[in-house]
Amino acid sequence: MKKSILLVSHSKEITDGIKAMVEQMSQKEEVSIFSLGGTTDGELGSDPTKIIAAVEASPDAAYYLVFADLGSAVLSAELAFDMLSESAQKKYHLIDAPLVEGAFAAAITAGITDDMEKIVLEAKQAGQKGW
Repeated sequence: MKKSILLVSHSKEITDGIKAMVEQMSQKEEVSIFSLGGTTDGELGSDPTKIIAAVEASPDAAYYLVFADLGSAVLSAELAFDMLSESAQKKYHLIDAPLVEGAFAAAITAGITDDMEKIVLEAKQAGQKGW
């Protein structure tokens, strides 16, 4: 079962770095990672349209697991949710977890199980477990 992990930050460099690290460690055929840092014009900031484009680019994903770093990135992720179709919203999960550790734990776990509850639990506990 395909899962997409969406990395949202004010900095493209941050999400590009996390994406590269996670892809080296995860099973790529099960998990797609999207680096969605910065604005569409390459500036610092966040942009809900980039999130929507990533969801639309992976319509076969069973889940969209969204990780965001700071307040307005979270707001962009929430706004993107509101702009999605109802069917995409059912698969969209904004995870309250540390961006780096949470996304890493989710990607590794999603590569070995389709159990959404387990994936989310591992992501949420990643900061405490020393991932």
